[in-house]
Amino acid sequence: MSNYNQKHFENCTFNPLNERPMTEAYPVLWDIVPAELTGSAELDGLLRYLILVYDPKSALVASERDLNYRKGIAAELAGLAVEQEEAMQQVYMCKAPGLLDMTCKFLVRFIKSKEWAAIAAYEYKFWEAIRLIMQPIDNEKSDREQLDAANKKDVLSASIDEGLIKLETYYKQFFGEDDELERRAKRRMTPELMARKEA
Repeated sequence: MSNYNQKHFENCTFNPLNERPMTEAYPVLWDIVPAELTGSAELDGLLRYLILVYDPKSALVASERDLNYRKGIAAELAGLAVEQEEAMQQVYMCKAPGLLDMTCKFLVRFIKSKEWAAIAAYEYKFWEAIRLIMQPIDNEKSDREQLDAANKKDVLSASIDEGLIKLETYYKQFFGEDDELERRAKRRMTPELMARKEA
């Protein structure tokens, strides 16, 4: 076991090493718990784990630059069954039931709302530009108007390319350089999903 203790995580949004169950110590965490984890014996450990790994004020984030090593230490500190290698691989890859949704909601709700707002805004701008660029140029219009329309599409194309680069940067920041979490979450994350609370 590592040498970390409760004091090392006092700056976290929620101290993952507090002695009480996480949802008892911090009832607001129920807002991010998906239905499939309600009543789960693993819920408390998973909440501790995701805070240890993804809260930017976690002592692990500051001192353990290797993400995979950080995840291993976090699993130990969180009290997860690290000896169960197959189950732990599901956790490390964010494939454990409910963990992906809970992690994304934690990031949006408590940690990186500005980055998420930027992601949402740039995605909206991206799809709006795609919609405009796909509209056909009206052949009934004058040559000058057709040329203007074509030039506007060139500007939109450049804006789309620039927006994609910025989006990738925001996603990297949002997911703390965790490529696997980013890859899996991108398939499911939408502004609508992240705004909706689980029933």
